[in-house]
Amino acid sequence: MQAQKKDYIWNSIGSFLQSAISPILLIVITRLNGVGDSGLFSFAMSLSVVFWAISLWGGRTYQVSDVKKEFSSGDYIVVRFISSLIVAVFSISFCVLSGYDLIKTELIMVLVSFKILESIADSMYGVLQIHNRLYIAGISLTMKSVFSFMLFTLVDILTKNIIYGALSIFIVNIAVVIFYDIPWMKHVESVGLTKKNIMQAGKIMKKTAEVFVVVFLTMFSLNIPRYFLDKYHYDQIGYFGIMAMPITLLTLFISFVLQPNVVNLSELLKKKKIKEFTKIVSKIDFITFTLGILFIVSSYLIGVWALNTVFGIDINNFRIDLTIMVIGAVANAFVSIYVNLLIILRRFKGQFYTLLVTNILAVILSVYLIDRLAMLGSVLVFMIISFLQAIILLFIYKRSLKNVIMLSEDKVRYE
Repeated sequence: MQAQKKDYIWNSIGSFLQSAISPILLIVITRLNGVGDSGLFSFAMSLSVVFWAISLWGGRTYQVSDVKKEFSSGDYIVVRFISSLIVAVFSISFCVLSGYDLIKTELIMVLVSFKILESIADSMYGVLQIHNRLYIAGISLTMKSVFSFMLFTLVDILTKNIIYGALSIFIVNIAVVIFYDIPWMKHVESVGLTKKNIMQAGKIMKKTAEVFVVVFLTMFSLNIPRYFLDKYHYDQIGYFGIMAMPITLLTLFISFVLQPNVVNLSELLKKKKIKEFTKIVSKIDFITFTLGILFIVSSYLIGVWALNTVFGIDINNFRIDLTIMVIGAVANAFVSIYVNLLIILRRFKGQFYTLLVTNILAVILSVYLIDRLAMLGSVLVFMIISFLQAIILLFIYKRSLKNVIMLSEDKVRYE
């Protein structure tokens, strides 16, 4: 019980700081460099998150919910190295094909490198979590976030160059991985990387291809409106990044309540303790809904004032846009919950088609609405798509859980 409490506390602190580092740096950049650099940084960071989704192939949820030990920890780590190599090639190709200038390309590549390193470290956190050492991952994330913020701020003050600042984040993360993450991982489990791991990694990538596509589409759908706003109304992309802070905060909350419960939920499912399983999920839903309502009301009443004060800019013209975005963020929080639950349930096909079709719809709506309505169009697309995804995924989850219950009852009768 004490160990679980320790995991919760440090995982919460580390996850909070990990999620907060991007918006906090956005505040620093906006105040020191202006909205122009702020927009460039937020766009590059959001794009790196899309590539990060590729490097996370399979994801930590799948790794730590592998309670049957079908694959070894070394197998999962090798997967991240292979997927990271794919990301490195793909991200360079994307920047060239998109015709981005040198500065934009350099910033994107530095941040992609940082996210690649983060995905490899995440697989190590999976090893720690399996051995009930999630608090170590939390401490690691805390160190990375605090030192990254300090060094980035110092470098930006001295150089006013966000590329150098981004490089400093990468350097901090390399240092923590080498001198903290790897030694601790080796302490809890002897992980050797062999040719057999490579063969098994191929099997994992094939087996978790649906998980990868689902996670990628989830990340991708968040960035479709941002991409088209950058394409049609580049002058507003900085403000979009600032108003997207509630999405970051709600995503952070999901990691607080869901990630520490993944192993527990997986064990309950394995033992067919469906009532206990649904009880935990119901609590997560209730807390998310309550917090979501609070976020929506707060954003409408004081959201614009708060962002104006924090960032030192004027977004009074975007009050309605901000509220719509927060409503979409609440719906998107439920999308994250049910995507993870369906991964635990090992149900992929339904959510794959849901996310694929809604992403295609998001592109169509973006082309039509964002070109005409600019910022308002982008937040409307985000809200509409998030609601559609949340409703459909909730239905799929309920149906999948019902099937699990029926199979469990049939097994009992047969025995």
